[in-house]
Amino acid sequence: MNMDFIHRFFSMTGSHGLIPRTGCLAVMLAAPFVRGIAQISPGELSAAHSNLEGIANCTQCHSLGKTISSDRCLGCHSEIRTRLGARTGLHGRNSYQQCIDCHKEHHGREFSIRRMETKTFDHSLTGYVLAGKHNAVECRKCHEGENIRAADIAAKPQAFKANTYLGLSTDCNSCHKDIHVGQLSPNCAQCHTTDGWKPATKFSHDRAAYKLTGKHENVECAGCHKKALEHNTVVQYTKLEFAACSSCHIDPHAGKFKKSCESCHTTGGWNEGNAKTFDHSQTQFPLKGKHAAVRCASCHKEATNGKKSAVGLFAIAEFRKCSDCHADGHNGQFAFRSDRGKCESCHSDEGFIPSTYTVIQHKDSRFDLTGAHIATPCTACHLTGVVHSKSTRQFRWNGEIRCVTCHSDVHKAQFQSSPKKECESCHTTQAWNSLLFSHESTRFLLGGKHAEIPCAKCHEKMDAGLKTERVQYRSVSGKCSSCHRDEHEGQLARGGTTDCAHCHNDASWKIEDFNHTLNTRYVLTGKHASVACSKCHVPAAMNGRTTARYKPLGTACIDCHSSGDIHDQQK
Repeated sequence: MNMDFIHRFFSMTGSHGLIPRTGCLAVMLAAPFVRGIAQISPGELSAAHSNLEGIANCTQCHSLGKTISSDRCLGCHSEIRTRLGARTGLHGRNSYQQCIDCHKEHHGREFSIRRMETKTFDHSLTGYVLAGKHNAVECRKCHEGENIRAADIAAKPQAFKANTYLGLSTDCNSCHKDIHVGQLSPNCAQCHTTDGWKPATKFSHDRAAYKLTGKHENVECAGCHKKALEHNTVVQYTKLEFAACSSCHIDPHAGKFKKSCESCHTTGGWNEGNAKTFDHSQTQFPLKGKHAAVRCASCHKEATNGKKSAVGLFAIAEFRKCSDCHADGHNGQFAFRSDRGKCESCHSDEGFIPSTYTVIQHKDSRFDLTGAHIATPCTACHLTGVVHSKSTRQFRWNGEIRCVTCHSDVHKAQFQSSPKKECESCHTTQAWNSLLFSHESTRFLLGGKHAEIPCAKCHEKMDAGLKTERVQYRSVSGKCSSCHRDEHEGQLARGGTTDCAHCHNDASWKIEDFNHTLNTRYVLTGKHASVACSKCHVPAAMNGRTTARYKPLGTACIDCHSSGDIHDQQK
């Protein structure tokens, strides 16, 4: 069909798409062509534009001979025209000004001309970037009718509002309920972020009328801000009293102290700051020495009935004697003294240890410190024991104080039967090895080489590793064989005993004055008297050892001399 005819045909219609009466005849004559005109539409309109179906309404959207103009769309869609003019939202962007670029028609009643991929849609194109928790929220959680704030969209029918994405505000309270019920600024972003409602990471209490310092900085918000509004369902953040500590804290002193809390305490801690530097000299008990570092609560304790009160905590009736606060660490061991065991006699408030009791003062005790005892730590002698049924260090002993009062008998009572059985008989306080002992008082006098030998060579350790371990001093035989091995393997024994002194002395093992004539059955005469002993007493194996043979030896010449008879040729 010729397009010029169509143009002329539509020009005959009125503004409402109706044909004037004067043109009825022309329409009738053109009836064969009308069927052709019906074939111009490429398809049915969507449900939203179904009221514009029909050839008479084409020019409602289309301009003859031209492409579809967005102005025709905006004639009906005033809400879009408003946003284009304000340059806001998605439609306010230059690349989204032509309706036909996104909204297609003539695809049937069921086709959505507002088709959008919500999962991939870039929300930043709207001017509102989705960040944090918002990024995971379903579109319709925000884009619903009750959240619409724009007046032109809010005036639309409910069906329109249920399907539109227009009309939302970027204000938090347009979607979210104000849980602070107007106490704070409506600009939630001053304190909160889209990463999460809690914690309010952007909030700083420095912006509030009450700055948080010290321990207050670590207190949970709910510790001060209670649910006190709207029938105790809403947390109160404003109009709180904070001029005095008592606005939040109970006075543990029950009003006994008239000064403000800050005069003794700081927010750094109840027991910190001024409480530590409190001038105790204003009281009847100035703090000196170690007392100055003691925690207040160590002395100012709760009343015995468990009730806290200023009287129970701070009004201490008795405090002038050490025993008013401190238990007697010695369990009454010094109560016999003239001062009745007054602590100040041996200690000061600079510290219980070390004691001020001196070595010179020890001379006035039952045990004068001399020698190595002077350098011995007090705790080496005054060990922990049971005194008056309680465990403490022992400072007082009943009866005579002897060495064994502190020292164990390392000799295991070997000298109990001796006339002089006290340690002092042999030892001094200078050193354990500084001996007064003389071997002349024993049955074995040390002479010659014996006087040079260390004691341990003869006095050996017995029962090593056992409770009876000791160095043997008693029952040590004076016989040579008790310490020395018989080098002659019993050749010279008489009656089972070898008398070494018969030939040797303690000056030297070497024989100096052995008389061969008196002590043997072979008298040395002539050349024999000058022959070395070893020429006749040659080595021989005895008891698994090699030693010089002394017995038995033959006395015939041939027993020592060559078995060949040098006179054989003369016979």
